[in-house]
Amino acid sequence: MGQEFSGILRERIVVERQAAGRDALASADPQYSTIGEYWAAAEALDGGSASEAESRSSMPRWRFILRETRAIKPGDRLLWSGRTMTIASVILEHRLIPKTILQAEETR
Repeated sequence: MGQEFSGILRERIVVERQAAGRDALASADPQYSTIGEYWAAAEALDGGSASEAESRSSMPRWRFILRETRAIKPGDRLLWSGRTMTIASVILEHRLIPKTILQAEETR
């Protein structure tokens, strides 16, 4: 069962969290620290309701499945294949094979 799960984890993602500190000039420029690099399975999600999906401001949403980890939190930044996303939800699933499911939305 574990080998089957490992076979679908083909994408490399990086998860980062915004640092709370400020730079030398006391500027609040966003600085990120890496939480981890993970192998994941990526899947595009639908655009939601018809009105949301057809909106000009609608951004693509994705689901990522990876091995169980408790280090990732909603609001963290996800980097994948040249895209930058914000993690909207983190689900820990313990059925059959423990895994973490992330839902993320691309940012502009």
